[in-house]
Amino acid sequence: MEHLDMSAEAAPDPAVGLAGLTDLEMRTLACRTELATLFRAIQGVAGLTATNLETGGSLQELTAFFVTLGQLDQRASDEAGRFGALLSSVGSA
Repeated sequence: MEHLDMSAEAAPDPAVGLAGLTDLEMRTLACRTELATLFRAIQGVAGLTATNLETGGSLQELTAFFVTLGQLDQRASDEAGRFGALLSSVGSA
């Protein structure tokens, strides 16, 4: 097996890949990233909520999880609407 010397290679600069993007493409990328982050947060809180229910956790904690899920759902819905509008703009551009 060949040994790769990673120190000899420069790590790619992420900004170089973004340099050629238009403003609309940058906003779409940012929106996609935010939406993905929100879905990961929903996934995490949903898992904690399920654990609380399975183990008979405290009612206060369960209530906080439901409130948090509601807030994340609202933010994700808003962001999904924004993402849809951006995609429409990309299609017409």
